[in-house]
Amino acid sequence: MQAPSLNEQLRNLYLEQLPLIYQTISTNATPEQLEDVHGPFMMHVYPEYAESKKKLMFVGMETHGWEDCKLDEDFLDTHRRLTSRYESFMTSQEQPNSPFWWFINGLNLSYGQANFNRTVLWTNLSKIDIGKKRPIGNLYDHSMGVFLNILLKEAAIVNPDILVIMTTSPRYRYHLNNFFGVDVGNATLETILPKLLYRWTSEKLPIATFQISHPNSLRFKKGGFHSNANLIIEAINGLVK
Repeated sequence: MQAPSLNEQLRNLYLEQLPLIYQTISTNATPEQLEDVHGPFMMHVYPEYAESKKKLMFVGMETHGWEDCKLDEDFLDTHRRLTSRYESFMTSQEQPNSPFWWFINGLNLSYGQANFNRTVLWTNLSKIDIGKKRPIGNLYDHSMGVFLNILLKEAAIVNPDILVIMTTSPRYRYHLNNFFGVDVGNATLETILPKLLYRWTSEKLPIATFQISHPNSLRFKKGGFHSNANLIIEAINGLVK
């Protein structure tokens, strides 16, 4: 599928979901939270992704600040503004120099793919942040089901060969396990490398869905970032031919 068609489908998804997102925010956010909401996060697909040998989709926790959330804005204007933010961030010559992006670049390069900021796709578990941090309280508890459902729809549209959830934080574990039904046997989480790499099996997820420790935490594990990142990348390469 070509990038214009994928972007059209994503646009339709976001426009369809915006009323529910805004209702969830308006109903559950405190007055203080409403003053500092960023998002909702929206992706944009470049031709390089559609043409890539291995289509990679990475899922972070939440943005560290983004475009302001404007609950009274026209939906089409919101979509244009937020996808433009994604485009400008991903094509910036000053990409954040952090383990998060080091890992993304490393896995992408392992498949012989360059220019990762146009080749890969990036989204988040939470489509919003509050003051550059994860939402908390009622807003968090009521929004995560909405956002995880959107994540599944995003993945169904862009059809990644590999999907990587970039955190094992207990702050997100409950909502992931509950949403996918780990406790009732509707999904399994298999340990591939203890404390480093896990593989999801669920009818709701792409076949090759992995979960890793947040790349920043790899710096503090035995061996350091590069050793641990290489172990994870080699293991994924071995499982996804």
